[in-house]
Amino acid sequence: MSSTLQSALVTGSTGFLGSALVTRLLAENVEVTCLVRSQSISKAHPFAGSRRICVVEVPSFETSILQSKLAGISAEVIFHLASYGVQQADRDIDQLVEGNVSIVLHLLRATAHWPLRRFVHTGTCSEYGYPGPQGTLIAETHSVQPRSLYGAVKAASVLCGNALASTLNIPFVTLRLFGVFGTRETPPRLVPYLISQLQNDQPVDLTPGEQVRDFLFEDDVAAAFLAAATAEGLKSGEAYNVCSSRPTRIRGFAEMVADAMGKPRELLHWGKRPYRSDEPMWLVGDNRRFREAVTTWCPTISLQDGIGRILDHARELRKRDEHPYGV
Repeated sequence: MSSTLQSALVTGSTGFLGSALVTRLLAENVEVTCLVRSQSISKAHPFAGSRRICVVEVPSFETSILQSKLAGISAEVIFHLASYGVQQADRDIDQLVEGNVSIVLHLLRATAHWPLRRFVHTGTCSEYGYPGPQGTLIAETHSVQPRSLYGAVKAASVLCGNALASTLNIPFVTLRLFGVFGTRETPPRLVPYLISQLQNDQPVDLTPGEQVRDFLFEDDVAAAFLAAATAEGLKSGEAYNVCSSRPTRIRGFAEMVADAMGKPRELLHWGKRPYRSDEPMWLVGDNRRFREAVTTWCPTISLQDGIGRILDHARELRKRDEHPYGV
């Protein structure tokens, strides 16, 4: 398989991680088709000026609609990042099923005639559910026992996607993401919440903060997707962890943000919020299987560097009178 990618279709391109991936693909001179729902089309304006991008608006992801809208279009690789349920408030059961399981089946059927080199599906560490004892890195061999509905439908999307892709002879791999953070995050995610409160010297109500997580900056994740598109070592039908394998306690992470902003740690009010009922205390992945299969990839951006980039990005937006964190 050639290491050069010429064309790609991206779902979820207006989202946090999807927009980072599209930016990276354009930087690599890849022709990109962005499949965007009608209700999100206004968010696609940053891509409108590029000659290497085609934005396709769809009212829904039904197979027949996708076939009609994608008529005459093809791509070497599909990056499927669209999903419902990433935000904690999004827990409608019907939408969870439609926005995770049904969508991948519709997309596979609609593009079954394309000469795809690979279909790269987005999974999540929430599929594991019960990560085991603290200090143990979660490998892909760990049992899939999701504790949340979101984790359950994501696991189902992997199973169903693999089964249909095998029937259609489409090379299908899943990248299971852990704690992604970056410049494109929006409230109510942790970093935007911290910044929005701290920059106004407002108290930040947090859980006790003893959870241990695995953080990976958006640029490293986008690089992993790009590398996965053509890597010879990836096996169809398999899932791979994309993570840093570096344990970070939430308390320490929030203190890094406060320190980088020059704000007193006393503004971090630990224990003001309870832990979620489905929240594991340890969630750190083992990325060795992915790194061995994709030898061109490894995490390069530290937590401190990532936080610094986010704050620099926020300052640049404020200079343009744009206020991403509510100020």
